Amino acid sequence: MFKDIIKYNSEDFSVSELIRKKEGGEIIVVFSTLGEREADSVCEKIEVLKSLPSGFIDRIVVNHRRSSDSEDRTEKKVKSLHPDVELFLSSEIPVPDMGSEPGKGADMRRTLYRLTTDRSESINPDKIIVVFLDADVLPEYFSTHFVTALAGAVLEGADFAKAGFWRKMGRVKKFAAQPVFSLISHPALERLSDFSYPISGEAAGTLKFFCSVSFWQRYGVETGILVDALMGNYSVADVNLGLYDHEHHGDSFIQKMSFGVMRAFLKSLERYGIISFSGDAGISDNIKYSFIDDKGDRRSFEEHFEEKLYGPLNSFPGRGEL
Repeated sequence: MFKDIIKYNSEDFSVSELIRKKEGGEIIVVFSTLGEREADSVCEKIEVLKSLPSGFIDRIVVNHRRSSDSEDRTEKKVKSLHPDVELFLSSEIPVPDMGSEPGKGADMRRTLYRLTTDRSESINPDKIIVVFLDADVLPEYFSTHFVTALAGAVLEGADFAKAGFWRKMGRVKKFAAQPVFSLISHPALERLSDFSYPISGEAAGTLKFFCSVSFWQRYGVETGILVDALMGNYSVADVNLGLYDHEHHGDSFIQKMSFGVMRAFLKSLERYGIISFSGDAGISDNIKYSFIDDKGDRRSFEEHFEEKLYGPLNSFPGRGEL
């Protein structure tokens, strides 16, 4: 019997009650940044979160990937304004089965690996909550409820909590993720339709949960975690954070992201034996298409797009207890 998706609204949680439920556990908030583009926005969001009562958030981490070889404006600003915040440089976190490849999913996994190596042995990994937040959320939509609601759902018993919200654009969700998630009928995957924003970057879970699922390197990371959560019959929550928006991307980026989401979904189903291909058929690593541009000329596009899939961190020697 598959578990129902638990649904919450952000106002369902009281900070004072959550502090009581925390009971000696730990809440770690992780922002992911790339280059200097989000230097101002991530510092502003950290300041907002510091308005929460002391002791609710135990650690704030900025998982940063430089766009050059030298210290950049994001690092300098975080160190200057928030010296108590931990700054992880993705390129400097060695993980046994990973190289230096970039990607949001790859860097999230590196951060988790670092958290497992320096965690307090006195705290059960079921009591450590990791909240992943995107740094490019527009400031008028961001507030402390991003953390209290997502962490709150986990404190109420969910292994994994996914943010949901309303936003005007959401092209990848509307025109790629939700339609393709509806294509394959499977008892565990029927629950995909219960998520209001299945590919949102804002999510929370126990450290034990995040160490039990696989990570796609780039655009497929949210899809892969969600499929693993449902196939593993974990307790999962969908948390309504209200109105939301972030910096918008151009059509070519949206097409690549859509390709990555759909490719990761099909690859995940293939990995679980839900779908298979025969003969010369298979899931492509190339996105290609033709179009007519605004001058009336014929154009074509092709790009090799391959994401690595990393196994669960708890499969490493000595990490079986995670």
